[in-house]
Amino acid sequence: MLKKFHAKDIIFLAVLAAVNTLFGALAMPVMRSTLFGVQTLVTCLFYSLFAIIGIKKVQKPGTLTLYGLFTGFPLLFMAPVMFFNNLIGALLAECIALLIFKSWDHRAAVLTGASLFMILTVPLSLPFSIWLNGTSYQHFVSGQAWQTVLVVLGVIALSLLGAVIGLKVSDELQKAGKLRPYED
Repeated sequence: MLKKFHAKDIIFLAVLAAVNTLFGALAMPVMRSTLFGVQTLVTCLFYSLFAIIGIKKVQKPGTLTLYGLFTGFPLLFMAPVMFFNNLIGALLAECIALLIFKSWDHRAAVLTGASLFMILTVPLSLPFSIWLNGTSYQHFVSGQAWQTVLVVLGVIALSLLGAVIGLKVSDELQKAGKLRPYED
């Protein structure tokens, strides 16, 4: 069932995305790296962690997509490809989680959606990376493919870890009464 977003939902997700963007600054030292996926590797833990908190608070279909829009917006000015990766990754992750679980009421749904968010941005960015700088493709056809495989495995592991940590943090915040879902 579709639920209407209220201003407080949007404001909460926007503020959370702004905090996430501050943590995203950790990727600045590796932004010029030609090693495929290393920027995602550095930030994926925080994206998963904050996505869990956003989903647990708002709990409406479209939450993760809206969050992906907000986290992607500052990236639009640096690299439009990164904006579309965030938005499409969030949309796909949300669709997969909601197709399987039907709502955000299940812990597994929240874990799945938040984990897949950054994991899905990796294959989405591959064609753009090859097209824009060409160097990533060389990692696949040369003896350097193992580096890319390690980075992708790291993104998967850190995204899952961030989501698990996010679940624990959101559970504690809910127990303390600080992260109750909004009533409609």
